[in-house]
Amino acid sequence: MTRKVRLTRMIGRTEDVARDLSSLHFSGFQSLQGWTPDINAYRYDDRIEIWVDLSGVEKTDIHVDVLSDRVRISGQRKPPLPKRDTSSQCRQVLTMEIESGRFGREINLPVDIDRNRVTAKQENGLLWIILPIAEG
Repeated sequence: MTRKVRLTRMIGRTEDVARDLSSLHFSGFQSLQGWTPDINAYRYDDRIEIWVDLSGVEKTDIHVDVLSDRVRISGQRKPPLPKRDTSSQCRQVLTMEIESGRFGREINLPVDIDRNRVTAKQENGLLWIILPIAEG
């Protein structure tokens, strides 16, 4: 077999590996800023509601700072790990799309908020923040 044929085969295999690697998502390789949770935000006559997708994040790992004109949400999600089954072991990671580590999100608000009446609750993986609009 000539060197040219072997080189052509090696290049083809390298392209296959590169294509396979480019289709994977590794949450361990993230920027220093961490990940950004998805939100829905709604303005009503008397309040603003923000729903933050924080599935898998413990309440104690969530921080909400409410200023008069913006809300800052930050915290950390621990990596989701499969339970160890001693009868078999994981042979291959097929995909890793769930982000973990530090997160943060800041939302600018179009009106001033009454910070004394803000409420929040966590339910079904969502953080619900109710921000009453300041009077006057």
